[in-house]
Formats: sequence, structure tokens, C-alpha cells
Amino acid sequence: MPRKFVMPDPADRSQNEPAVILSPTQVLGLYNQENTGDKKTRIVDSVKESVKKQAETAGWDEVEFIGNQILLRKK
Repeated sequence: MPRKFVMPDPADRSQNEPAVILSPTQVLGLYNQENTGDKKTRIVDSVKESVKKQAETAGWDEVEFIGNQILLRKK
């Protein structure tokens, strides 16, 4: 069984390293884990919206898409 994707914890960030970048594989993995009936193979708007909501719920202050990657920042 493959390893489960986990949203990074904003509490694990420091003032010196307040951000983390999620790779496209992580973005799709997080989406597909939560939406088992609607698996995606490409990062489309519905994927971005869903993962952004997950990140905000997890406590990230800023969620910015850079291409198919996501920059998560804790202030």
C-alpha cells in the first residue's frame, strides 16, 4: 500500500524557514486521497481549489500557486 500524503504542519515551520513548496505529485496525491470518486491526473482548477481549502484548514496563512506547485507560508 502506498504511503499516505499528509499536508505539512504549519507549526513545524520556523521564522528562518516559514514556507514549504508542495510538488505536483504531492498536490495530486492530497487531492486524490480526499476525492476517491474523482481521481485526477492533472492539476486543474478543481484540484487547486480543493488543496487550497485543505491548506487553509490546516492553518497555513498564505497559499500561492506557482505553476503546478504550491507555496505554503506561515507568517
